[in-house]
Amino acid sequence: TVSSARASWPSTASPAAASNGPAIATAERSALVKRVEKTEFGADHVHRCRTAGLRHDARLDAKLVDTRVGSVEQTEAILAWLDVEPQRVASAEVTGAGLLIRWTSGHESLYTAETWADIDRASRRGIWTAHVWSAGYELERFDHGAAETDLVTRRRLFEAFRRDGAIVVTGSPCVPGTCLEFVRNLGLTVCHSSLGLIFDVKLDPAGYNVAFTAEHVPPHNDNAQYTHPPSGQVLAMLVNDATGGESIVVDGWNVVEQLMRSDPAAVDVLSRVAVGHRQYSTDAEGYSRSPLIVRDREGKVTHLRFSNQLMQPLPFDDPDLAEWYRAYRLLGAVVTDPANHVSFRLCAGEMLFVNGYRVLHSRTAFRPDGPRHLQDIYFEVDDVLGNLDRMSGEATDAMVVAS
Repeated sequence: TVSSARASWPSTASPAAASNGPAIATAERSALVKRVEKTEFGADHVHRCRTAGLRHDARLDAKLVDTRVGSVEQTEAILAWLDVEPQRVASAEVTGAGLLIRWTSGHESLYTAETWADIDRASRRGIWTAHVWSAGYELERFDHGAAETDLVTRRRLFEAFRRDGAIVVTGSPCVPGTCLEFVRNLGLTVCHSSLGLIFDVKLDPAGYNVAFTAEHVPPHNDNAQYTHPPSGQVLAMLVNDATGGESIVVDGWNVVEQLMRSDPAAVDVLSRVAVGHRQYSTDAEGYSRSPLIVRDREGKVTHLRFSNQLMQPLPFDDPDLAEWYRAYRLLGAVVTDPANHVSFRLCAGEMLFVNGYRVLHSRTAFRPDGPRHLQDIYFEVDDVLGNLDRMSGEATDAMVVAS
């Protein structure tokens, strides 16, 4: 996990401060000049890349590009890719207003304190800290009406969902389709799938999925048959009068962390080898091949795909066959370990929100001595993050006041 960092100019004023920008300390000037000198003479590949970044950010007099469709800035940014020769520094000067760079094309760029802050803010967006959890953890709960009408409550909901990957909404009307309306009211994009816009889960002996039975449903995430499945899911309980059928959630990122500590080779092979997943019915067919674990360049897991009911076998001649199945059994043991399970009863009028790339969900077996009706819909987690950035002020050109 990582936390945000922010850069700022020193507060020491320079006597030569110009009226059109903040002062820069002498030591900071010297450091900047040294950086630019190295860049100018190409003494170091890293610094040459740094120059390219500065030049890119300076396409329009050091203002960040307006990415709205059809904007002048967007058009000029696209045209800038037609530059045949990479731009290099002709001269650089640190003034009281900021860093002034003259490029070989004749273009001049002034990097003020505000410019650095804008670039820093734009380049560091999306950095946040996740909390991994196991048995005994309690998911945060939010009132349905408050989340719809009160921005402070909604912001807290988004923050908890980002941090934990799962939250519970209470007090929802037990009316079919309420979950769809609620998700849209939160400003989230609803995703269509082969299951339809809303997936109704009821006891149905003729159903094509184990969810239609009263049997235990092991921990899994939905739609593993897609290469890029919807990242968010809502499980909205309308009626739950059956005996049993407790809900279980598992923090997949915690699962992978545990496996990484005990057997790094297992995580490696599960991250390399693609395996097929298939879901089908009389009306639809879905199949794709992907690794079970996806990691970023720093090795942090970004997606755990786990669905034993949809997974297909590896080819018998796969060179990693034995090692992969060994790793898969280890992963399954951690996923199904009760020490990693948070269990609760999802009552009528409650909705479970999960980040489907992180949190696995499960259900214990139930006795069909009363009706049980659940509705699933899917959304994009990026919309949660984008709305939260607007509320927090991280998205500075789309501010929504909420403190």
